[in-house]
Amino acid sequence: MSRSFLITYCGLLLSVSAFSCDITLPAFWSMHEDLKTPIEWVQAIVPVFLIFQAMGQLVFGPVSDRFGRRPVVVGGLVVYLIGAAVALTATSIWAVHLGRAAQGFGSACGIVVGRAILRDISHGPALARAMAFAMAIFALGPISAPLVGYGLVALGGWRQIFLGMSLFALCLLIGTRFLQETNAAPNPHALRRSSLIDALKRIVTHPQSRYFLLVAAIAQFSIVSFVASAPRFFKQAFDIEGLAFAVLFASTGLGIIVGQVTNSRLIGILGVQATTRVAAAVLLAVSGATTLLSLTGWLGGAAFVVLMFFFNTSFLVIMANSASLVIDPHREIAGFASSAFGFFTQMTASLLALLTMPLFQGRLLPWTATMLVIMTVIYVALSRFRPPAAQMAGAPG
Repeated sequence: MSRSFLITYCGLLLSVSAFSCDITLPAFWSMHEDLKTPIEWVQAIVPVFLIFQAMGQLVFGPVSDRFGRRPVVVGGLVVYLIGAAVALTATSIWAVHLGRAAQGFGSACGIVVGRAILRDISHGPALARAMAFAMAIFALGPISAPLVGYGLVALGGWRQIFLGMSLFALCLLIGTRFLQETNAAPNPHALRRSSLIDALKRIVTHPQSRYFLLVAAIAQFSIVSFVASAPRFFKQAFDIEGLAFAVLFASTGLGIIVGQVTNSRLIGILGVQATTRVAAAVLLAVSGATTLLSLTGWLGGAAFVVLMFFFNTSFLVIMANSASLVIDPHREIAGFASSAFGFFTQMTASLLALLTMPLFQGRLLPWTATMLVIMTVIYVALSRFRPPAAQMAGAPG
C-alpha cells in the first residue's frame, strides 16, 4: 500500500462531505416544487447533513483510536448508504432530513479517518503537505457534484441524486479491500470516559490546537452559508439556474486545486502558519471586493464566479492547515483530535448557517458584508498568533 494511494484515498474520503452537499444544489427547486415545501427547508438539507456529520465525528474518532481506521470506514459507509435509501424513498421534506441525518452521521467516518490516517503516516510540514494534496483530491467533490447532480435531476428528478451518492459510497466501500490498517497501536482505553476527558483537555489546553480550532470554526461558516444559499444567490441576483448554475458553481471549485497545489509549495518555503496568513489576506481582499461591487451594483454573475474562484483557492488552505496544526501535536490520539476538530468546526458553522439563513434570504449584500467581517477577524487572529517555539508543529512561520 503506497503513500500515494493512502493520500488519494484519504482525499476521496474527505470529499464525501462536499460531494454529498454540492450534488443536492441543482435539485433545490425541484424538491421545493415536488414536496410542496418552503425553499428554506430545502436549503436546510445542507446544514442538517453537516450537523449530524459533526456528531458522528465524536463517535468515529475515538472508535478508530480503539479499533483501527479501516473498520470505522466500513461501518460509516454502510450507515451512509442506509441514509441515502431513506432519502431516496422519502415523500416529505422531513423524511429527506431523516435520511440526510443518517448520511451525515455515516459520512463522518471519512473526515475523521482521512485526517487520522494522514497523521498516522506523517507529521509537521509533511503532514500539512499531505493534507494539501488530499484536499486537492477533495476538490473533485465540489467540481463534479453540481454537474452530476444536474444531470441526474434532468434524467430522473431529484431522487436520482441519492442514487449518485450511493454509487460513490459503494466505490469507496470496495476500496476498503485495498486499505491496510495505519493505526499501529490501537489504544484499548480510548473509549473510557476518563480517557476521552483527558484527550479533550489536552486539545483545548494546547495553545496552538485551541487557537486554530477557533479560527477554523469561524472560517467554516463562510463556506457552509455560501453552499446552502448558492442556488438562491445565483437565481435572485443574476437570474442563473439549471445547467448554467451547475457549470458556474463547479468552475469555482477549480480554485481548490489551484489553492492546494500552491499551499503545498508555499509550506516548504514560508512554513504552515505564514502560508495560512497569506490565504487569509486573499480571503479578506476577495470579501472586500465582493462587498464593494455589491454596494455599487456592479457585481455581475461573471465577476461573482471569478471572485468565488479566488475565495476557494484560499478558504481550504486555512481549513487544511488549521486541521494539521490542531491534530499534529497529538499523534497518539489522532482519531479523537480529528473528531474534535470536525465536530467543533462543523457544528459551529452549521448552526450559524441555519440561524443566518433568514437574514440572507438569497440576498448577496448581507452575505458579502458578513463575510468581510469574518475574514477581517480571521486575518487579525492569524497575524497576532505567536506560539512558544516548543509548541510549534515543527514548522516555521
